[in-house]
Amino acid sequence: MAPTIKEVAEMAGVSITTVSFVLNDKHPQVDGLSESTKQRVRACAAALGYRRNPAAASLRSGKSLWIGVVIQPVRDEKEAQAWAPYELALISGIENALLGLGYYPVLGSKSTTGDVTGLDTLAYSGVAGLIYRRPLRQEVKRLDELRQEGIPSVVVFPARKEDLYPYSIDLDNVAAGKLAAHLMCTAGSKRPAVTVSGFFGHIEEDRIAGFVDGVRSALGYEPMICNTSGIRDEAARIKIMEDFLRSNRPDAILATEAWGAYLITFAAENVQLRFPQDLMIIGFDCYSFRSARNAVVSAITTSWWEAGHVAAQSLVDIVKNGTVWTEPKKLEPRFIPGDTTPPELVEEGRTGWMV
Repeated sequence: MAPTIKEVAEMAGVSITTVSFVLNDKHPQVDGLSESTKQRVRACAAALGYRRNPAAASLRSGKSLWIGVVIQPVRDEKEAQAWAPYELALISGIENALLGLGYYPVLGSKSTTGDVTGLDTLAYSGVAGLIYRRPLRQEVKRLDELRQEGIPSVVVFPARKEDLYPYSIDLDNVAAGKLAAHLMCTAGSKRPAVTVSGFFGHIEEDRIAGFVDGVRSALGYEPMICNTSGIRDEAARIKIMEDFLRSNRPDAILATEAWGAYLITFAAENVQLRFPQDLMIIGFDCYSFRSARNAVVSAITTSWWEAGHVAAQSLVDIVKNGTVWTEPKKLEPRFIPGDTTPPELVEEGRTGWMV
């Protein structure tokens, strides 16, 4: 027969209530217990092989220990291979943080069309709150409605700055743009440029603003801009990039989104520019991509694991304490050197957190 909470209490010499407070990490009650008491309770539970039953705990307390988690869907195997390192790091960070807080993730499905049936199914399954990756407009509206019904949520890497504002967690994109400018100027760039897709709204706007400000501060003038806004055809975008490279001869270029970083390597190859010798290239969230000559594109990103941790800890804080946010949470940008930037920038990278 499985050990009971009563047996843990008897072995530890404390009340059943105290065992419940400790093993359920119930605040503020557990804060009043001595560290030795908490350690003794946990040691006795471990010695007896006691396992708390989250479903039973939820029934007793009337509070759910389940958190709904929805990540970004991918369209095909090619996308899955490119984005798997990011989404896996995100959901693993969420799970790790939730388990440490005594909560459990429930994975939901996300529509690619904005249909909210899956969202409603997850929300009404008994979860205490929702962590949502890049919701579509219809989903944002529904998440706002669910918040009014008492089901809080936080958004990770939102598509629009106003989505569920201020309950969002995102890369500090202005700081990321400034980091790119710093890296290029440190490596000796005198003719920096940026290529823009126009598909990612405030994300690209903030990255460009930071990059322009950083270049202007370092060099006294603004970077050149290669604008491919509104063009989805890859061949057409590469052609525009080729013409820009031939006409302007930049020595460094920042791509404001991952696919643009991938395409610019082929444009450079087509006009016979070597990277990084003739052209250094930095993209965003593209270190898992392979591009022209099978090169690994140097990338600015953030820790998606940390993003998961911040999301989980923040949502649990809202669930337990009703914390009200006044501004979004920003994540630090990080540089991952690849094959498209000079060797001297390796020291600028902070890749230890990836190991």
